[in-house]
Amino acid sequence: MYERPFPPQQPSPQGPPPPHPYQPHPYQGAPQPSQGAPQPYQGAPQPYAPQPAAQSPYAPPAAAARIPDEARPLRRWGALLLDGLLALTAAYVALNSADHAGLPALQTCYAVAGAGFGLSFLNQVLLTRIAGASLGKFAVRTRVIRETDASRPRLPRLFRRWLGGYLFIVVWIIAACFELEDDPEDFCGVRLVRYKDLRALVPAYGR
Repeated sequence: MYERPFPPQQPSPQGPPPPHPYQPHPYQGAPQPSQGAPQPYQGAPQPYAPQPAAQSPYAPPAAAARIPDEARPLRRWGALLLDGLLALTAAYVALNSADHAGLPALQTCYAVAGAGFGLSFLNQVLLTRIAGASLGKFAVRTRVIRETDASRPRLPRLFRRWLGGYLFIVVWIIAACFELEDDPEDFCGVRLVRYKDLRALVPAYGR
């Protein structure tokens, strides 16, 4: 039996058929840009934020506050003597007033102690806080400052100094009698200096 030969199949002009939707594409990865190729746009550049400069460990330290030297013992003893005389004068006036009024002995003691210690408190605590010195210290041209920053001491510090000053006087007298090398330091961190030296080193004092 005669069979008719089939003509050769010609390629379709439309190209190869598309892959099946359920079959993976033979090409599994996206093309990676080479090193020489331009990179795609990544968005607007971020603004430059300046970084704080690191401090050098060899930077010079901050200048310390200039503290005047302590006043000479003669000025300090003079201020102490004048302030003590003011307190004794107030106590003496209270004693005379109590005698003229005929008060009992106990009330007389209260009046004398109240007048003497009261004037001493007003003079060495309140006035020193307001003006920087008591009346006796004003007379010898001195001022009371803190030892750390040359500022004016506050009321708690001045009160502790006034309250413990009586014991401090006793220790000071003992140190002077035995001719010790150094006087006992002030236990409240204050210093009595000359007003002239204070204004020379700290011009803004008292402003």
